[in-house]
Amino acid sequence: MKIRTFAFLTVAAVGLLSACGEDSAEVSKTDAADADPALVEQVEARQANFQDMGAAFKAINDELKAGRPDSTTTNFSIDSVVRYGGQVQDWFPVGSGPELGIKMEAKAVIWEEPEDFEARLAQFEEALIDLDAAKGGDAETVQAAFRKTGAACKACHDKYREED
Repeated sequence: MKIRTFAFLTVAAVGLLSACGEDSAEVSKTDAADADPALVEQVEARQANFQDMGAAFKAINDELKAGRPDSTTTNFSIDSVVRYGGQVQDWFPVGSGPELGIKMEAKAVIWEEPEDFEARLAQFEEALIDLDAAKGGDAETVQAAFRKTGAACKACHDKYREED
């Protein structure tokens, strides 16, 4: 029964986290021709950072499925998610949204409702504290922190990210 529960939780976590790292559409140079180069660079960096964070989430999930909650890969990936996660609030400067005319998954509502966006980021950052604290722990502890972090990602993505 424990294996079945763990498998269900793992599948649920993957579902929650599959959207993490998904502001990944390549910036179209033709669309960005008239855009401020610094803002285009910001969007490219944001997309690359989310891809890296998504890869770290996947690595954590893979290690948990393999029964290695305290592996070097798990701990390194948690460190990566925590490091990137602490920077997310800086990845959305004013002017780096869809108004650039660049294909992206970030919705304009991010900049239209900054207080709500910041509140959701604060919840994500709280989850990151728990994830960091769970590092090196047993499977149940890491899995619980991983699910909480994934739920915080999903809460933001549900409102602020375009679906593929």
